[in-house]
Order: sequence, then structure tokens, then C-alpha cells
Amino acid sequence: MEGKKKKGLALEMEKAGLNPKKEMTLLILIDAILLIIAYWVYSKTHSIIAPISIALFMVAGDVMLLGRAKKIGEIDKETLEIEFVHIFSYFKIFITNGRPVYNALEDCIRYSSPKMERLITSLLIEIDKDKSVKPYLRFAESFKSLEIRQVMISIYKMSVQGATPLYFEQFDTIFGSLSAEKRKQEIDKSKTRLESLNFLPLADSALTMGLIVVAIVTIMGRIGSGI
Repeated sequence: MEGKKKKGLALEMEKAGLNPKKEMTLLILIDAILLIIAYWVYSKTHSIIAPISIALFMVAGDVMLLGRAKKIGEIDKETLEIEFVHIFSYFKIFITNGRPVYNALEDCIRYSSPKMERLITSLLIEIDKDKSVKPYLRFAESFKSLEIRQVMISIYKMSVQGATPLYFEQFDTIFGSLSAEKRKQEIDKSKTRLESLNFLPLADSALTMGLIVVAIVTIMGRIGSGI
């Protein structure tokens, strides 16, 4: 079970563009340095408070480093969904101007990032081989949002029946809902970032007070030990 977890973590790091060996080496190196510092402080002060504080800091650092790949992966997925809305806004324009679905998808490639370009190119290759809805659904699996799946199904319907008012309206309604949702998420993120900026002075004060307390405890330990 442990081996599977390690493989899963390594795979997650690779997907996030990180080097698993470098990440684990960095983690071990930082932990070793902090353990040495904790031992040195304890040998000088004989106070357990400072080493415990360092150990807690080490655990927090480990959690952050090990969770970095997952965080990067989540950000990449969110960024890709935002790009989907941006790129398929062009698709909507092309369809409105009378372009067939296949050609409209081809036209979207020129505005895409390398990753989105690979996804759309793969979709077009699959469409050439399979005229069913499956290529569209496989494309949608690259995204978390279920609404993107519905958008792709509506695009498939337009590819089969043509961009008639009925099918275009279905696409426009679902895509409009997705666009509004992503805009709201971006606004919420901006608010969260502003709130975090307001919290930073408080966090800085708390950290400063914590360091002062550790320093006082360390000095008291030295006095108590007769150093």
C-alpha cells in the first residue's frame, strides 16, 4: 500500500511539472537541517520548547512541500477551464458566422495554449475516426466542470444536425452559464486575495510574538541551567 502511495505521489508531481527525486531530496535536506538545529538548541538550552517549535515548523513545511504538486495541479486545471471559456468564445463567433463545427474547432487552435492545442487537435483526430459523441466526451474528461461536458454534447449535436436555432440556443445557454460561473469564480478569487493581504499584517505580528516567546523561553532555560 505504501509503495502505491509513493507511486501516486510521484505521478502527481510529474503531472504538475515537478521532479519527484529533486522534491524528495529537498524535503529530506530541509528536515535534516531543522533536526540538527533542534538538537543544537536543545544541547545549549536543555529547553524542550524551542526544539518542539522547530519540529512543528518542520511538519508544517513537509505538508506544504508534499501538497505543492496537488496545488499546482488544481491551479492548472482551473487555468485550463478559464482558457476553455476564452477559446470557445471564439468558437461561438465562428459558428455564428456560419462555419461548420469541425472547421470552427480547427480555427480555435490558433488562439490556444500548447496544452489546449493538443487537446483540440486530439479531438479533431478522434472525430475523423469516430463520428459519435465519444470524442467530445473524452475531450470533456480533461476538465473538472460538468458544464463543459454539457457544452461538448451540445457542440456534438450541432455537428450532426447543423447550427440550427434550436441547437445553437442550447449551446449558447449552457456556454453562457459556464462563462458566468467562471467570471464569478475569478471575482471571488480576487476578493480572497485582497482579504489575505489584509490578514498578512496580523500573521506577521503573530509570528513576531511567537519568536519573542521562543527567545524568552530559550533565555530562561539558559538561566535555569546556569549558562
